[in-house]
Amino acid sequence: MTLFNATPEHNSQTKVARETKSRMRHFFLLNFLCAALMFCFDSEAKAQYVDSGLWLGGFATGKLPAPLNNAKGSWRLWTDGQLRFGDDFGSFSQGLVRPGVGYALNNTWSVWAGYAYVRTDQPYARTPTNEQRIWEQVSWQRTAGSTDLSSRTRLEQRFSSAGSGTGWRLREMGKLMHPLGQSSIWLIAVYDEFFVNLNTPGFGPKSGADRNRAFAGPGIHLGKPLRLELGYLNQYTFNSNGPDRVDNILSISAFWNFSHKGSPPEE
Repeated sequence: MTLFNATPEHNSQTKVARETKSRMRHFFLLNFLCAALMFCFDSEAKAQYVDSGLWLGGFATGKLPAPLNNAKGSWRLWTDGQLRFGDDFGSFSQGLVRPGVGYALNNTWSVWAGYAYVRTDQPYARTPTNEQRIWEQVSWQRTAGSTDLSSRTRLEQRFSSAGSGTGWRLREMGKLMHPLGQSSIWLIAVYDEFFVNLNTPGFGPKSGADRNRAFAGPGIHLGKPLRLELGYLNQYTFNSNGPDRVDNILSISAFWNFSHKGSPPEE
């Protein structure tokens, strides 16, 4: 029986391959981060209305209890709640509650559907509005080395007290998380999400580009199921009836995965 012994040349090639993959991951991370930050600075230069604010969010995902699930444990629960303060941190501007249910097709893909209630006050709305939403979503998640990559495609049907009709909106988000240091406790998180109105309902927004959100900041794992992310969020809103708007936001979000694995991309 002959055992294969790696030659120095083979070991060198393997090392080069690992270093190349590592450099590609870092190149992707830096380019993603730079693109998001460039959009932030460029958008603020073009906007005519600029505000600052604070957004607080809590997100929980996990498996349904075993008695209510199938043999593979494919069914999932989703819930998130958010409080948003605008007018230079001075006033409550928006609150959101969004429950949902999902089904994991495999370790990479999952599908979701749910409901959302949104209360919006000034300066995010001219007059206070109550909005009901139905939403559907396809999520994707995998790792490339130590970098976690995820995306989601969400479709919303919106019903607002500001007027009649149903607003159809598409949201596309891509996110990456990369550990900092050897302990994997700290991480850097970057995401970008683009919103498109698919029609023009009676309550307002015209079809076309609606807004873009770009986030960058550090995160910390507080045990296996809990993660905290804190950073800068830039929201650029395209306004067909007035000046475009930029919000410079301090975003603080907590993510709890009560099944420890198989969680979808959040936000």
